[in-house]
Amino acid sequence: MKQTDIYTEALLSLRTILQIDHPEFKNWIEWLNQDIDDWIQRKDVSHHLQAYGGMGSFNDIPYMKGDHDYIFGFLKSICYAFGHLYHKRQGVTTEALMKECAYDAAQADYHQKKELNQAIVKHLIEGDLHENLDSLQENSP
Repeated sequence: MKQTDIYTEALLSLRTILQIDHPEFKNWIEWLNQDIDDWIQRKDVSHHLQAYGGMGSFNDIPYMKGDHDYIFGFLKSICYAFGHLYHKRQGVTTEALMKECAYDAAQADYHQKKELNQAIVKHLIEGDLHENLDSLQENSP
């Protein structure tokens, strides 16, 4: 049963990967905690978007282990796209916009593991991605 919306699930999954692969990056784990709180309490994406760009940004985090690295990059792409479109798309529900961003990322040429993309999106929509990261890693093509 789905407990969270898709954006929250993506943020939770990013945080979970960091906690597993780089627990020493407490600053980024706390950053994602703030992003999750901002979204749940105020539907605000501005803090999350501030993480991208410039030296020492979210994009500069070292590689994750195994397919966690691919999943982490995939989720960053989705969250970034969603954050930029969130206030610009009038009349589109949050869930519909997040699904659109997820499906677009799954089809993008730079995300080449199409079967893994589909599995990530499926678990995002079902709300259980952060609980299934290791099974995705093991079952990836």
